[in-house]
Amino acid sequence: MSLNQDILVGYLRSEFGRTAKLRVWLFIVQLLVAVPGALAVVVVDVTTTYFLAVSGALLLILWWGLNFFYQRGRAAAQAARRAATLIGGLGRNISANEISSLREKMTVSLETAQANAKTDYYATKLPHGSARLGEMIEESAFYSAELQKISANVMLLVIGLFALIFAIIAFSAFPFVEKGNVITILRIVLAIFVFVMSSDVIGAWALHRSATDSLNDIKTRLKVARIAGFPETDVMLIMADYNSAIEAAPESVPYAYSCREESLNARWKQYQIDNNNSGADEQ
Repeated sequence: MSLNQDILVGYLRSEFGRTAKLRVWLFIVQLLVAVPGALAVVVVDVTTTYFLAVSGALLLILWWGLNFFYQRGRAAAQAARRAATLIGGLGRNISANEISSLREKMTVSLETAQANAKTDYYATKLPHGSARLGEMIEESAFYSAELQKISANVMLLVIGLFALIFAIIAFSAFPFVEKGNVITILRIVLAIFVFVMSSDVIGAWALHRSATDSLNDIKTRLKVARIAGFPETDVMLIMADYNSAIEAAPESVPYAYSCREESLNARWKQYQIDNNNSGADEQ
C-alpha cells in the first residue's frame, strides 16, 4: 500500500500521541532518579545508602530506555508530518525508495496508523499547489502555537508548585532554626533544587515559550504570503522555518488538544474568517 496523505496523518497522530505519553514517563523517571541522591544526603545507614545507589542506577537505565523510544518515535512523527504536508499540499507522489525509508522509521503498525487516519485533518479546500501547502502550514502553525502556549503554562504551573513546596518548607523551618536543624533544612532545600533541575522544568518552559514566539512569527509571515498569493519560493522558505521551529520544540503536554479541541477549532474558524476579510480589504 502506498503512503498517501491519510495514512501519513494516521502515522503522525499515532506517533505524536505515543511520544507525548513517553515524555510524561520521562519526566516522572527523571524526578525519581533524583530521589535516591536527595535521600542519600540525610541517610547515614550503609545498607540503605547501598540500596539507594542501586535503585538510582536502575532508574537511570529505565530513563535511558524510555528516552531511546521517545527520540525514535519523535523522529518518526516528524518524518510523517513533513511527508503528509508535502504530499497533501503539492499533490505529488514520492519515490518507492522514500516510501520504504518512511516505513522503516515508523514505530507503530500500519493498522494503528489506519485506525488514527483522519481525512479532514487539514481544513484547506484549495487545489494542490503552493497556496494549498501554505494554508496547511498556516493551520499547523496556528494549532502548534496554541498547544505550545498551553504546554508552557503547564510547565509554569509545575514551577509554581515547586516554589510553593519550597515556601512551605522554608516557613515550617522557622521554629527549628534554633534547635540545630539548619543543616538538615538546607539539605532538604537542595534536594528540591535537584528535583527541579533533574526534570529540567525551567528549560522545558523556556523551549515551549520560544516555540510559541517562533510559530506566531511564522503565522504573521504566512498572512503576508496569503495576500501575495502564496508565492512558491516564499512558502517553501516558510515551511523550512516551520519545520525547524516545530522540531526544536518539546512535545506538547498530553491531552492539551483533546481538552481544548472545541475552543481551538472555533478559534481556527474565526482566524480563517479574519484572514479572508483582511485579504478582501487589501484587494
